[in-house]
Amino acid sequence: MDGRHSVSASERINIRDSLSRAHWCGCFSCSDQDLIEAVRATRSTEVGVVEIYLATRCALESFEPARAS
Repeated sequence: MDGRHSVSASERINIRDSLSRAHWCGCFSCSDQDLIEAVRATRSTEVGVVEIYLATRCALESFEPARAS
């Protein structure tokens, strides 16, 4: 998260609302598609769960070896 938004324990992402998705994409620095995939993968709209998933996925992707072209 960007440090400007405090999250309550029960805060949820309204996946059907494009404005809500845009807000959380900005907070998580992810695309709309990344956010939707994270909600599907975690089967949760809880902000904390989705945030941990996205952060973990980002960290794991940074360890992937560079692909030879």
